[in-house]
Amino acid sequence: MQQQLETISDFLKMSGFQYRVFDLGRKIQRISNQRFADIESQKFQYPYPFQQKAWLSVLFWDEKTKAEPVIWFLSFPIDELGFLKLESRDSFLRDLLTNVDGNIKAHQQGGAAQDAMKESPFSFKPREDRLAMFHALATVELNQAPSQYYSHAKSYISGEVGFDQWQFLGLQGVADVIARLEVDNNAQALAQAVEKLPDVPLDTFMQCLENVRYSGKLSMAVSERLASEMAKDSPQAPLMASLIRALSGSEAKAERMRLLENILNSPFAEQIDVLAAVSGRCWNDLQDESLLMAFLEAAALQEQTVFNILLVDLMTLPDMRQKVLMSLRNPERSTMLSKCIGGFMGGVIA
Repeated sequence: MQQQLETISDFLKMSGFQYRVFDLGRKIQRISNQRFADIESQKFQYPYPFQQKAWLSVLFWDEKTKAEPVIWFLSFPIDELGFLKLESRDSFLRDLLTNVDGNIKAHQQGGAAQDAMKESPFSFKPREDRLAMFHALATVELNQAPSQYYSHAKSYISGEVGFDQWQFLGLQGVADVIARLEVDNNAQALAQAVEKLPDVPLDTFMQCLENVRYSGKLSMAVSERLASEMAKDSPQAPLMASLIRALSGSEAKAERMRLLENILNSPFAEQIDVLAAVSGRCWNDLQDESLLMAFLEAAALQEQTVFNILLVDLMTLPDMRQKVLMSLRNPERSTMLSKCIGGFMGGVIA
């Protein structure tokens, strides 16, 4: 059996599991089973690298037994061309198969099974908000009920308990609401609440919202709240960044790009939190040549190390590398940007 298994996809298929694969690096995004198999066979580059790694979650279950689903959180390095480093994946697979064989023998001898992920060097624990959102999306995927905190979060955004009573909100309840925008009037209720939410609960809802697609009145509400934050005498960069990340999931692309253009051509672009939110979540918008140039010019106002980090992060994305390289050759770039490009190239060559 071990000789026949060359990929994680092979293991899941041959074991008879139903499974779903998600990227957890930049935001929670579904990767189709076929695309994941193609990534493993290196037909495609990894689509969403973050910090030069693939941050994966594999959700799988046995449809026949209806047993509790198993979740793996796995991280594998990406090579300089953007492909999954197969030696790391292969090492994980060898450890997995060894663990499976050990569990079979333990079961035959009446012993206890061991957790395959417990000590794996490739496993990781997502941060708290990402973990809550993943569990919320998983329950939707599996047609399971939300957590016990869902009803209170739903009541909160409807205004029933007072928006100043956010201390009693459960993070999992917030995630459950965002994962279920299409039911229980949640999208409408959140759209009406966004302008009234205090900063802390707003940040919490926006952290979850960045992981889903949405449109309509909710898109308008998030855009208007971002615009109102920009208009304040003392805007908070972290909250603006949270709103930008959330807006990345909006279907209202034209409005989002208009706001991003305003931000990147304003003093707000000097804030590293804001720049990281734009490149980390709104990278698809940066495929627009003028927006990308505005981003690079803003990044050039940062220290050389920060500029290098932002540039490398963008260039690891398969769809962005050539566009970034073309923009770096733009003859109309500023002297400051030219200087930062020189520093970046010098660092790469060194």
